[in-house]
Amino acid sequence: MGEHSGSKPTRLAGAYALLLILMQLPVALLAAEPQDAILGTWLTDDGASKVEVAQAAAADGSIVYSGKLIWLKEPIRNGKPAVDANNSDVNLRSQPLLGITILADFKASATGWSGGTVYAPRRGKNFPAELSVTTDGRLQLIVKAGMLSRTDYWTR
Repeated sequence: MGEHSGSKPTRLAGAYALLLILMQLPVALLAAEPQDAILGTWLTDDGASKVEVAQAAAADGSIVYSGKLIWLKEPIRNGKPAVDANNSDVNLRSQPLLGITILADFKASATGWSGGTVYAPRRGKNFPAELSVTTDGRLQLIVKAGMLSRTDYWTR
């Protein structure tokens, strides 16, 4: 008899089991989206602005994600910095758009980030939303307005 440490069927079974485990790894990695995948700079769907998403500690100690407007395609309007002219709060209509919070108070969930709001400067209102990162790396925003919803996609 030869001096083999294992039979051919046993080695094949072990290799097959290892292959099955390795094939499942990408699926597991996609299913468990890292909480910080949302962090960084995102170009809005219309290409008119960029939002920087960062994390912070909420009052209860949990981690929340928010995003500030850091770039505008047209930062100057009528010779002056663009302002939040449509804000529902009259006292805030003269504040510059650059630096305002667009995404507020999102918490990581099993399917992405939820519990936060998206501020729409053109309408001057906050809307509840859910966020997720798609398999192709875009940020999906599902914004809710009453019974209706709208989906936008931001890119890096």
